[in-house]
Amino acid sequence: MRTFGGARDLVRRLVQDEIDLVLDSGAHDGGFGRALRRAGYRGRIVSFEPFGGPRAGVRRAASRDTAWQVLPYALGDRDTRWTRRLDGMWEEVVAPGERVLLQVDRHPELPQILAGAGPFEEDLTLVRTGVAGEAAFA
Repeated sequence: MRTFGGARDLVRRLVQDEIDLVLDSGAHDGGFGRALRRAGYRGRIVSFEPFGGPRAGVRRAASRDTAWQVLPYALGDRDTRWTRRLDGMWEEVVAPGERVLLQVDRHPELPQILAGAGPFEEDLTLVRTGVAGEAAFA
């Protein structure tokens, strides 16, 4: 696994790998998406945040950004009240041909999220875990 620096370095990597969609699992208040935008990323972002308080923050951050969608659940390995499997909504969230970065804020959640991706796991161009300064690519 390779560690990675700040948002500008990440945006350079997204450009290099032609990423045009970021799936942000555990978006909290939208800090990751805001950092990407400040660093120049202009592709689509889909943020997943199940909890109302933090979700209100990410919705405010995304409110004037037509390329940023916020969904009211977390990604996981089963569908529950608060979680959804990525493979069950892949075609609603990912357009054909899009190259995808999956951002997971907490590394321990990664195996469950990847299990929920099912056959679409191999369609993830990049997978990144952690927060700025502590992030790594799998």
